[in-house]
Amino acid sequence: MTATISASIPDPAMPVTRLPLLLTAIAITAANFMNVLDLTIAVVAVPSISGTIGASPSQGAWILTSYAICLAVILPLSPWVCKRYGEVRVFSLSVVMFALTSMACGMSRHMETLVFFRALQGLSSGFIVPLSQTLLLRIFPPHKHGSAIGLWSIASTIAPVLGPILGGFITDNMGWPWIFYINVPIGCVAAWLVWTSIHHIETQTKKVPVDGVGMVLLATTVLAFQLVMDKGHEWDWFGSPGIRLLMTISVIALIGYVVWERREPHPIIDYGLFRIPVFVIASVMGVIFNLTYFASTVLYPIWMQSVLGYTATLSGLVMAGTSVLPIVGMMLVGKNIAKLNLRYLVVSGSLVTMLAIYLQAQSTTDTAFAQMLQARVVMGIGFTLMFPPLMVISLGSVSADRTVGAASFFNFFRNIATSVGIAAGMSLWQSRTAFHRLRLVEGLNPDIPGKEHAFEPIQQLADASPDAMWAMVDKLATAQASTMGISDTFMICMYAVIPVILLSPFIPARLAPRPGTHVAAGE
Repeated sequence: MTATISASIPDPAMPVTRLPLLLTAIAITAANFMNVLDLTIAVVAVPSISGTIGASPSQGAWILTSYAICLAVILPLSPWVCKRYGEVRVFSLSVVMFALTSMACGMSRHMETLVFFRALQGLSSGFIVPLSQTLLLRIFPPHKHGSAIGLWSIASTIAPVLGPILGGFITDNMGWPWIFYINVPIGCVAAWLVWTSIHHIETQTKKVPVDGVGMVLLATTVLAFQLVMDKGHEWDWFGSPGIRLLMTISVIALIGYVVWERREPHPIIDYGLFRIPVFVIASVMGVIFNLTYFASTVLYPIWMQSVLGYTATLSGLVMAGTSVLPIVGMMLVGKNIAKLNLRYLVVSGSLVTMLAIYLQAQSTTDTAFAQMLQARVVMGIGFTLMFPPLMVISLGSVSADRTVGAASFFNFFRNIATSVGIAAGMSLWQSRTAFHRLRLVEGLNPDIPGKEHAFEPIQQLADASPDAMWAMVDKLATAQASTMGISDTFMICMYAVIPVILLSPFIPARLAPRPGTHVAAGE
């Protein structure tokens, strides 16, 4: 056991000799920031991208989900790849590949090409998230691990918020390809800094078998299920032979994966993690939070642009409210997390998040900018209180030699939840919009007694032209139905947070010593 830990995790106190510690930490955080940023930077640009390359909004959603789902699929391979080639080397090369695929995305001029390179971008970034956590914990001494998690959490919190702001500004002023081009210099510089500063503490490498069959079965399960989520509403769900086929493939692949892994000596997922109750509960909480958070975050700016007529920049500024508190709050929570009651943090964070989603659900076609901004500020408070303790609990509940596997496992399901949340939220919004629009237009008949006076203001605005009047009625009904539909969607997201509160008694109130620490100390 001692040999395993010392081989996989070099002494955290080992000095970073070539560049200052802070510069190295910033480079690692910047790479992770860039990675997380691309989950949301395209959110406000989806209407512009769709219009430019001739795609529908639902097809445009694939720009987001293809990235998230491929990122999730590759995460389980992180432990094997790191053992085979070394953590620092894999991290540096992944950042470079991410930059190159970002350039390819910006150069794409067809939906199929863009989705393909976004998928490759997600695959190349699949190692960045867990390794950024692992490397930060390695270069910081144990007594500063809370600060390391706080630094990582800042990037993970602010990036999804700055994504819509930067995406909106760049789309309106420079064109959507530049939301991808900006990754190129950031990625190259970050990769160079990380490799230059810490390649001398590279982990030992060894040849280990890889479970290729299990990886293919898992990828098939996830991809087929994601297609069901993305195309379900468009294809009439299980009324469509295509949806039934995809769901059948997903279920068969999942069963095959479970059966295969029971006998596989080198599974792609460390199933021993399932025997750690605290880790499992924290992972479930993270899944629920990601599902509700990203569903409410992604849909909001799209609704602002399609219904309120906001520009990409203006809708991005609304979303900026989420970063007001986390900029400082994340470091404060991370630095003092050993002194805080983790249960209280998670419960209070859940309640504040529910309040934020509720405030978003109250949005109407007359809602002011300040009201929507307020809702996002409240969301930032909830994120600040909830995310750091979940991250610390999940990674702190496993021994140091299992950190990469635990981080991969945790982020795998979080990213699956992200893509499912976006797809399910979009589908639910479209479904509820269609429902409300049908209810609204069925009574719009001026021949019905008592209804003729209701059309007089519209007739005056439309210069008494019947065609213009009905076009305006259709536009108003669609806008109102879309607003009612997104309100329903947000209310469902709000209720979905409740299980996190119910699970909170099963997590530790205080941060416990990391398993295996006494072994390492004994060396």
